[in-house]
Amino acid sequence: MRDYYAVLGVATGSTPGQIRRAFQQLARRYSPDVNLWDQEAQALFDEISQAYRVLSDPSARRMYDQQGGPAPAAGAAPASPAARRGDDLHVPVEIGFAQAYAGLALELPVERLSPCETCRAAGVRAGAPLVACDHCAGSGLVWIRDAGRAVPTPCPACGGAGARAVEPCPGCRGRGVRPAREGIAVAIPAGTDSGAQLRVAGEGHAGPFGGPRGDLVVSTRVQAHPVFTRKGDNLHAELSVGVVDAVLGARVPLSTLAGPLELTLPPGTQSGQVFRVRGKGMPRLSGEGRGDLYVTAVVEIPRGIDVRTQELFRELGRVLPEPARALRRPGQA
Repeated sequence: MRDYYAVLGVATGSTPGQIRRAFQQLARRYSPDVNLWDQEAQALFDEISQAYRVLSDPSARRMYDQQGGPAPAAGAAPASPAARRGDDLHVPVEIGFAQAYAGLALELPVERLSPCETCRAAGVRAGAPLVACDHCAGSGLVWIRDAGRAVPTPCPACGGAGARAVEPCPGCRGRGVRPAREGIAVAIPAGTDSGAQLRVAGEGHAGPFGGPRGDLVVSTRVQAHPVFTRKGDNLHAELSVGVVDAVLGARVPLSTLAGPLELTLPPGTQSGQVFRVRGKGMPRLSGEGRGDLYVTAVVEIPRGIDVRTQELFRELGRVLPEPARALRRPGQA
C-alpha cells in the first residue's frame, strides 16, 4: 500500500486544511499544464492526486488508516514516512515449454525507479540553501494522536532534520528516485506453469529518499508445445499406430522431454487406449519427483488401398470373429 501521507509530505495527524494546502503546493509544482510533455511529472501528479482523493475524504481516510502498515516495534523510533518502502514491480515473462520443463536462469531487463545519483537519493540540489521547515517550525518533530495521547514523530516534510532545501534536485524533481533500465538476475524453477508468480525480494522500485526497495514479481506465460499438452504436472500426447502394430503389438521409440524411451504396445491395442509412463511428466515445483506422461493410441485406418489389399482385408474379415453391430453406451465394453 502506498504511504499517501508521505506522498503529500504531511503527518498522519494532519488536519484537512493542512492536507489541502500540501496538495495545492505539490499540484502547482507538478501540474501537467506546467510540465507539458513530461511523463514523469504526469506520473507524480497522478500519485499526488490519488493521495489527496483518499486523505481528503473522511471515510476513505479512516479506512486507509485502519489498513495501514505494521506498527513499529516496542521502544523503536518511529520510521519517517518520507523514507517509505518502494512499490512492487510486476513484470510478465514468456518462456518456451522446454524452458519451463528444465528451468532457466536469465537476466531480466526492467524499467524501475532507482536512487537518484545526482542527489544520492536526498531529493535536493547539492549546495542548495537550507531553511527551517515550516511544517514543524524547525523542531524536526510533529505530534500525532495515538490512543488518546499526543506522540512525537519525525516530521514527514523534512524527515526529522528540522530544515529542508528550497530547491529540489533537478535530476529527480525532489523525489530522490528516477527511472532506470537495469538487468535483474532471475531464476525460474523447473516445472513453472503459466500464471505462476515468482517473487524476488528487494528488486522492485526503490523507495523515495533512501527508502528500501519493493519486490520484483515475475508472472510467467509458457508457450504451447507442438506435441505435449500439460494438465497439472502430467503431460498428454497422442501416438499414431498402424493397424498391424495395433493387432500384433509393437515396441515404439518415443522422443520425450525427458529423453528417448520405448513404449510397448500390447497385441490388440485399441484406438483411444491410454498408456501411462510414470515419472516422465513435468517436474513438481515442490522438488519432489515428476508427474506422469499419458500416451493415447490413435489407430490409423489406411485409406485408398488397392484391389489386392482390399481382398486381403476381406479374407481377414472371414477369419476374424464378427463384432456385434449394435448401439451401446459410450465407454461400455
